[in-house]
Amino acid sequence: MAAITVDFQLCFIFILLGIFSLFCLSAFFFKKPKDPQLQGCGLPPSPPSLPVIGHLHLLLSVPCHKSFQKLSSKYGPLLHLRAFNIPIVIVSSGSMANEVLRTQDLNFATRQREVSIMEKSLLFGSFGFVSAPYGDYWRFMKKLLVTNLFGSHSLEQTRLIREKELKTFRTMLFDKAAKKGTVDVGKEMMKLTNNSICRMIMGRRCSEENSEAEKVEDLVIKSFSLVKKVLIANTVGRLLKKFGISLFEKEIMEVSQRRQG
Repeated sequence: MAAITVDFQLCFIFILLGIFSLFCLSAFFFKKPKDPQLQGCGLPPSPPSLPVIGHLHLLLSVPCHKSFQKLSSKYGPLLHLRAFNIPIVIVSSGSMANEVLRTQDLNFATRQREVSIMEKSLLFGSFGFVSAPYGDYWRFMKKLLVTNLFGSHSLEQTRLIREKELKTFRTMLFDKAAKKGTVDVGKEMMKLTNNSICRMIMGRRCSEENSEAEKVEDLVIKSFSLVKKVLIANTVGRLLKKFGISLFEKEIMEVSQRRQG
């Protein structure tokens, strides 16, 4: 029978290395992320959190509105949560929402943060109205949109366009009904929206002869799909970025290049 010899000194070294590795991993993954911008901010009350995921378990266990109601009844109308390494402030009362969105609007209008690949490519970074920081440029863009695009005078000028497109849409439905045909309502509504917007902005409909309408429709669908994905990327992206992993970056850049082309 062969004898088994054990080098206890070598085993002890491996045990120490294992303990040290676990300590490093716990320090890397399980510590609460410290954002320098949040230091000394006096954040609202916060319930106990779990390592890595923060308070994500509270948001996924029950419907969000019920979870927020339960938490606000215990911690008050202002609540601080954390999803992975993303700090979130929840406002759960009308008076507090009025204070945040109206009285203190300028203080909440701009947040110093790293601009994501989504905002740089799809929302044009600081040049777009959605992601531009509050300032002279943002106020100018807001005035331009309100007066020339969303104002009552502009909407009145383009009312005839929308009426004609709705008439075309209604005629198509009647023709399909007379022939007892089927209608893909979602596709036709997308076509109606695209044609109305194209005529309001460019003065012409999306052409169906060269598949222009299908290209626009596909681009809009993919853009909205990316908006959903970017919420995931912004939540866990910083953690994965430490390992050189970028979520959906290739897909985002592909859609961005198609829009610019």
